[in-house]
Amino acid sequence: MATSTQLTSAELRPVANTACTGSALDLGATVIGWKPGGGSDVLFLSRDALVGEGDEIHGGIPICAPWFGHGRDDVEVPRPHGLVRWVPWRLVEERASDASTTLVWELTGAQTAHLPGASGYPSDIWFRYVAQFAETLTCTLTVGSPSTPFVLDQIFHSYFSVSGVDDVTISGLEGYRYRDYTDGATWHDSEGELRITGHTDRIYDGTGVLSIRDATRVLTMRSTGASSTVVWNPGPEGAQSLTGWAADEWNTMVCVEVGNVQHHAVTVPAGGSHTLTMEVSSEPLT
Repeated sequence: MATSTQLTSAELRPVANTACTGSALDLGATVIGWKPGGGSDVLFLSRDALVGEGDEIHGGIPICAPWFGHGRDDVEVPRPHGLVRWVPWRLVEERASDASTTLVWELTGAQTAHLPGASGYPSDIWFRYVAQFAETLTCTLTVGSPSTPFVLDQIFHSYFSVSGVDDVTISGLEGYRYRDYTDGATWHDSEGELRITGHTDRIYDGTGVLSIRDATRVLTMRSTGASSTVVWNPGPEGAQSLTGWAADEWNTMVCVEVGNVQHHAVTVPAGGSHTLTMEVSSEPLT
């Protein structure tokens, strides 16, 4: 796990109220913990996670924007997963009540201008991110540019902690086609609930109310402004090659991500913006 010194350097923001505890980093505006109702943490964070500027944080909810993965099929990008997860954001507001804590960050194009690929986006692009820690966890990302239209890929790259991948079923994706990147990026039709049996890397051509069930609880994800769902697990072999990741942890996590990627990327008009919202709730199995 990242040391306390490293977390402090990444501007750790602890959260505590009567409904939950949690934590976030200014680095990437990354939510890294959320424990509702005194239960166990809903979010997975690798015990070997790296949290320095420029590191890819394996855990929590990294924000991928203004591109995802290796970009759209017809667009080349110099590094995976966009610009905003690699740099510190500016915390501009913190609101608290008995049962809710809200953190608000902002980021400008000037703060990412030094990164490879930034020149492909408006110099005045702006990002605003609101994370509300309460009985539910609600994440809202808004992106715009006053001067220039642009194409936006974005996703909440959510890592969830599970009792074991053999226990996991994911529902809500039935009927959507998916592109399987473990099978040459070919398209398939989904059939029934999804089970994780090893390396999984799928982009679903749609989203809805999603349910992640393991041996102990059910997580429910609801989103607005989203048209894509990604499901990922590195499997035992893929986990060996990841930096900032303990190889045995592949069996205790799954990424289920909502946003707009590939042909669902959003065209944002000059002077306009796009908002993506994800809400996560957790219920123990009885």
